[in-house]
Amino acid sequence: MGCFIKHKKEKISNIYLLLGDSYNEDSFIDLFKSEYPDDWKKICDKWLEEEKSTPVGKKHPMQHPDVYMKEMFRNHKPRFIK
Repeated sequence: MGCFIKHKKEKISNIYLLLGDSYNEDSFIDLFKSEYPDDWKKICDKWLEEEKSTPVGKKHPMQHPDVYMKEMFRNHKPRFIK
């Protein structure tokens, strides 16, 4: 599928910096959605595109947008914890 969010690592880093020490999965997701609404829309649009183009009974490789964001939080969290 490839990365369709430009400068994803920089944006994630920025979210962690804005959150400081008071971060959790929900606050990360909420702040990402508010700071980068265009990217959130891209994530949702891409998921809908995959849903519509996938034959009935088959699965596509993209996770639901909420799961995608939770994975983004979990996968990048260790890089930004000091």
